[in-house]
Amino acid sequence: MSAVLTRHHVKVIGRGKKPMLLAHGYGCDQNVWRFITPAFEDRYKIILFDHVGHGQSDAAAFDSVRYGSLNGYSEDVPAICRELDLKNVIFVGHSVSAMIGALAAIHEPERFDRLVRPVCAGVALRHRHRDGQGHHGEGV
Repeated sequence: MSAVLTRHHVKVIGRGKKPMLLAHGYGCDQNVWRFITPAFEDRYKIILFDHVGHGQSDAAAFDSVRYGSLNGYSEDVPAICRELDLKNVIFVGHSVSAMIGALAAIHEPERFDRLVRPVCAGVALRHRHRDGQGHHGEGV
């Protein structure tokens, strides 16, 4: 297993081909999805991971400068996608990971098909769609 996958304790489950990347919020780990994944295992390739500093991630990888903002976490998401050669990913971000996913999609938009933000941590995202229209708090 690669350093990126080990660092984030990545697990891949499911029998489908379409990738669905599930990102937990702060204060929990990938186990937060344990009651959700069975509903999607037949149709999706599900990628679970722990953000650095959470769950079974590599504690030695935590750097207070890198992870002092969401940018460090958002750079990790495309790194996992690159390592697994994922494209057209459905990113599901719980709580603060909703914003982490939005930032990741800004870094590498070609990797993501859609962002699902079931519980967003009270943040509004301003971005521009390709049509040039400004939107607030919507997916990329």
